[in-house]
Amino acid sequence: MEVYESTSTVNELGVGINVLPHAVRELTELGLLEDLYRIGIPTAELVYYTRHGQRIWGEPRGLAAGYRWPQLSVHRGELLGVLYRAALDRLGPERVHTGHHLVRFGQEEGGPVWGEFVDRATNTSVGRVEAGLLVACDGVHSVVRRTLYPDEGPPRWNGITMWRALTVGEPFLSGRTMMMAGHFRRRMVIYPISRRHEDQGRALINWVAELKTADDQPMPRQDWEHTARLEDVLEPFASYAFDFLNSRPSLSVR
Repeated sequence: MEVYESTSTVNELGVGINVLPHAVRELTELGLLEDLYRIGIPTAELVYYTRHGQRIWGEPRGLAAGYRWPQLSVHRGELLGVLYRAALDRLGPERVHTGHHLVRFGQEEGGPVWGEFVDRATNTSVGRVEAGLLVACDGVHSVVRRTLYPDEGPPRWNGITMWRALTVGEPFLSGRTMMMAGHFRRRMVIYPISRRHEDQGRALINWVAELKTADDQPMPRQDWEHTARLEDVLEPFASYAFDFLNSRPSLSVR
């Protein structure tokens, strides 16, 4: 197996992600559970609130709900780091090729599949590769999907804009609580994601502000380098109040 990565450097970027028990099971089978425990929070409960901080409903999650595997809340970048290091260790670093962005692929009748790559930093060719099988993991702007389904059109969008950020603050509720507040058109999702911060008596809190901003429109082009404006988030969620989260945290918005 050879892995071709579009970016020239693999960086641990992003915010939070919840890895549910059925996914943790697969990672456990790969021998990665101990690594995941070192970085993540075993989510113990999911609690629903009104936007005014009134509790509606709560239920256990992961091990607390009787699963054999935990539900883990982790930093996406740190999860990527665990997977990347495991790939380097098990495949060998010589089989992981960074700076290889797929621009076209094909297959001759009865022959191997081939792919052509460029270095996006210089827009220069870095070669053509042949293999028995191509597994495409090239994201929302997939060259492979666009080639196979040229008339598919843009991705369908539900009209919801999501702002994601991390806040360092005090642990809240059980310290391992995932909470949701509001409704489908305007909702907050909040949970801690860092074992390192927990060990220091703090919490690295992942939050997502979801707002229905458009109906029946094409999805804007997705760009992971885009930085949100704080005022765009504050106005629609100014009335949201949670006494147990009120502190003076430091903030990082992505």
